Amino acid sequence: MRDQILKSGRTLAAFLSMLALTQPLAAQSEGQQREGSWEWSAGAGVWYTDGALKSFLGSKGYGSSGDLNRLAPAAAVRVGYNVSNHWGLSIGTSGAKASGVKYLTPFAAATYTANINAKFSPFLTGGTQFTRITGQNDRKTHPTWGAHLGLGFRNMLSPDVALRVEGRMLIEHYAELPGAKTAYNSVATIGFSYFTGGRRPPAAAMARVDTVRLVRVDTVRLAALPPRPHVCQHGVAPPGVPVDEYGCLVFRDTLVLEAVRFEFDKSAITATAAPILDRVAESMLAHPEAFFEIAGHTDSVGTFAYNFLLSARRAAAVRDYLIRQGVPAYKMTAVGYGEGLPIAPNATVEGRALNRRGLELRIKKP
Repeated sequence: MRDQILKSGRTLAAFLSMLALTQPLAAQSEGQQREGSWEWSAGAGVWYTDGALKSFLGSKGYGSSGDLNRLAPAAAVRVGYNVSNHWGLSIGTSGAKASGVKYLTPFAAATYTANINAKFSPFLTGGTQFTRITGQNDRKTHPTWGAHLGLGFRNMLSPDVALRVEGRMLIEHYAELPGAKTAYNSVATIGFSYFTGGRRPPAAAMARVDTVRLVRVDTVRLAALPPRPHVCQHGVAPPGVPVDEYGCLVFRDTLVLEAVRFEFDKSAITATAAPILDRVAESMLAHPEAFFEIAGHTDSVGTFAYNFLLSARRAAAVRDYLIRQGVPAYKMTAVGYGEGLPIAPNATVEGRALNRRGLELRIKKP
């Protein structure tokens, strides 16, 4: 009777407390974006053995004595993937030992979190597990099936590290138990989670704006580095090319082609970008004395290292395309700057769109 009351109390307390916490805390976001992140967790705590299972193990000589301890020190590790702001999947294992009996419980779970981007985020978890029990004299037993329900919370200590508290109630069917075959064991742990990958927080307050003068254009033009008076540094202008008052070619130091876009997480030249790059190639060929840097940029979605490599692949793809259009390879360098040179805050959708500028051409050597 006492065991039934404890089981009912644990279950009721779990769901009532979670329902009370979920709604008000769901809105307490700290501005983080942990969707798509991996969560690595480890913790220590206590294991509680069901009364019927305890009596069975004691009577069969599993423990060092006939009266086993219900409570045992426990530890758990897990790795999870946060699919969205609310849902995640994880696998892991917990273990405990008391009175000479060892409990090893690998598990798989789905987790619902009120708001994983909040500083304090309660969650519900449920799934399946399989407890292997090993006792004295090489005695072993295990359930025929098992499931678990649990609750917990994370409290962020830094953007990547959280304090994680979790309790799970295990519901397992043991064919060897006399009478009722279902055992209700429990495990509670406290530990830490570490987040890797995923989307990083937008740095609205710390966004650094590139001071290089940018000019957005709809057509391919080269216009404006100030010439030295009375001295043409760029050679004789071809017919029809704009010149300054001294008859010198004029360039702009940075040219932005906003219509040159890439698909999400891709570096292939799109059908929309190809005709624009064709005109870019014509303009570059019209100025054989100029050398160019092709610069690639991204917003802050994703890790710094990944964005750096993605921007480099995109810049290289543009350079390769221009080479195929006849522009000499030695006149171009392809450089990826990742998210390091934003021209707008990454805190808004509009700002991130501006930072995903498709192509920049920079005059490196007139």
